[in-house]
Amino acid sequence: MMVQEIMVEGAIYPTPERYQHSDFKTVNGVIRIVNTVQSMYDSGDIGDDEVNAADRWYREYLFATAGIVEQRPSDGRFKEKGDIHTWMLGRGKSSVRISDIREQFGLCTHVRLEMMLAREMSFSAMARYLYPAISAGRGRMKVSAQSALILEQLASFYKKQTKK
Repeated sequence: MMVQEIMVEGAIYPTPERYQHSDFKTVNGVIRIVNTVQSMYDSGDIGDDEVNAADRWYREYLFATAGIVEQRPSDGRFKEKGDIHTWMLGRGKSSVRISDIREQFGLCTHVRLEMMLAREMSFSAMARYLYPAISAGRGRMKVSAQSALILEQLASFYKKQTKK
């Protein structure tokens, strides 16, 4: 969920409550949420591989923890539902991949991935939580740099997994 469209029965407007929690930009007449991954991509700090890795991690995390599958509407592939057994096997495999990432990169990286991707926290919010004793600007810069590095490592991890 790198960039999420907000549509309410033909209208493309976020609720007033949503405006309070997210930054928005208009792309081709559609209002979109700007999250940390999108802002790093727009600034050139990360590339397509990192964006795809973040998207994959988010989808696997969501499936592993909540059993929710977010399908990409643009991929054009038909996905068969299967039965409860194939569903749970797939969920288990996603959980194993998330656990492998947490084991390889450590708990600190996992927490930052959860904050950045699952909770969609801004750099400022992450900095207030992780570095309460330093200035907001400095904390934001630290978190941004760490996030870019983590996504580079995550992209590398997924590339190695694909080769196996």
